[in-house]
Amino acid sequence: MSKIDELLKKYCPNGVQFITFEEVCDYEQPGKYIVESTNYSDDYTTPVLTAGQTFILGYTDETEGIYQASKSNPVIIFDDFTGAFKWVDFPFKVKSSAMKLLTPNGKALLRYIFHYMGCLNFSSDEHKRLWIATYSKFKIPVPPLEVQREIVQVLDSFTMLTAELSAELSARKKQYEYYRDQLLSFNNVRGGLTFANPESVRWMTLGEICDMKAGKAIAAVEINAEQTKQFPYPCYGGNGVRGFVANSNQNGEFCLIGRQGALCGNVCFATGTFYATEHAVVVKNDARLNNRYLYHLLTAMNLNQYKSQGAQPGLAVGNLEKLSIPVPSISVQQKIAEVLDNFDSICSDLQIGLPAEIDARKKQYEYYRDLLLSFEPIGTVLAKQASKQ
Repeated sequence: MSKIDELLKKYCPNGVQFITFEEVCDYEQPGKYIVESTNYSDDYTTPVLTAGQTFILGYTDETEGIYQASKSNPVIIFDDFTGAFKWVDFPFKVKSSAMKLLTPNGKALLRYIFHYMGCLNFSSDEHKRLWIATYSKFKIPVPPLEVQREIVQVLDSFTMLTAELSAELSARKKQYEYYRDQLLSFNNVRGGLTFANPESVRWMTLGEICDMKAGKAIAAVEINAEQTKQFPYPCYGGNGVRGFVANSNQNGEFCLIGRQGALCGNVCFATGTFYATEHAVVVKNDARLNNRYLYHLLTAMNLNQYKSQGAQPGLAVGNLEKLSIPVPSISVQQKIAEVLDNFDSICSDLQIGLPAEIDARKKQYEYYRDLLLSFEPIGTVLAKQASKQ
């Protein structure tokens, strides 16, 4: 019998009490922690956070209105419109008021609450406030603190290993970026990594060598979350695959550039038959460019820096067409693409190396999380005991 089983038998042999999240969490509105300026810089020290996938939007030099989270005073930031959440144990500011800051009230460990929130697999696209009316009403099993501590210790051991592997992968990605930038720099013949003499490299605008057009709009109801016979084609938006659709509007191998939103300028590579929405610029190059060379080049150009300012940032195709790119011989492009593709595979291919190991560890964590956080309610256990008598 494991230590957790022993603790359950000792402290809650008749089952575990289930109570709502609002009974174990206090929440705070983030208004006083909102950043005043979005002029972020890596030279600054205070991160600006979102509870979504991006997490750290940038760094600010503002010194007022900082939430003083720490290892001993952590907080869960909860996206009030999507249900996404993040664990934070360092000082930060936030981008907007569209979140809640969750702290424990003493009935449950915050880290235990965090792990259980992952079990719910909850998300929403209704664009309405979630915490007060919906999420806080969900129920969470609350075993004694001794049981919670043991569960947290086991699950944190899995997340710690995943974090270590992710840190190593991050170092690999920086290595890739270094070699990419060196290989794609043709300004200095003494760079040491370039395959071509800078004098032999032509500089052309994207508009001279590529046809760039945005895809077509499609209704959200026409996009399916999973690929099926009825919805066989991947649908690309401004930040990669959105889902799958019944019809396609592209066929081939093309770079796609996201053209709207905070992440505009994101570059992905699409192959085969697919659908491109109006938020993706399809880049069709001629025979003077290797597709994969162009992909690495566009990624290195940090296209987000050319976005328009405003409530909804965007990239104009006309402005992208004016950007100059180096065009060495096709053979040189192929060599550069091969080197960088190898690095890219090491950093992103889920079938090999660190990405595969990280994916396996995440699945292992989810398995044990769901197993350890499955409890019988008190009434259920008592009813089962009564039926056996």
